[in-house]
Order: sequence, then C-alpha cells, then structure tokens
Amino acid sequence: MIDVLRDFWFQHCSRAPVARLLRAERRRLNAELACRLPGAAAAVRRQLLAAIGDAESS
Repeated sequence: MIDVLRDFWFQHCSRAPVARLLRAERRRLNAELACRLPGAAAAVRRQLLAAIGDAESS
C-alpha cells in the first residue's frame, strides 16, 4: 500500500503547490539557521547526510 501511495505522490503531487511550499519553507529555515548558527547548521547537515547515506546503504 505504501508503495502505491508513494508512486501516486511522485506522479501527481510532487510538483503540486504544497510540495513547492514545503521546499520553500525548508530553504527558508536552512537560510535562517545558517545565518544564526553557522556551525550548528553545518553539523545538522552533516548528520542528515550521514543518516541518509546509512539508510541507502542498508
């Protein structure tokens, strides 16, 4: 069921206004964090990329 919903999401909703809004909000939060706490932003980014790498290799 999740695979069907995921495929439906990518085919029909990934370019929807909600998806664009979420991407814009993510970029805004990244920029705000980078301005306020540059070291923390880099640390969080490294942790996320490491977690994504671990999940992909599993």
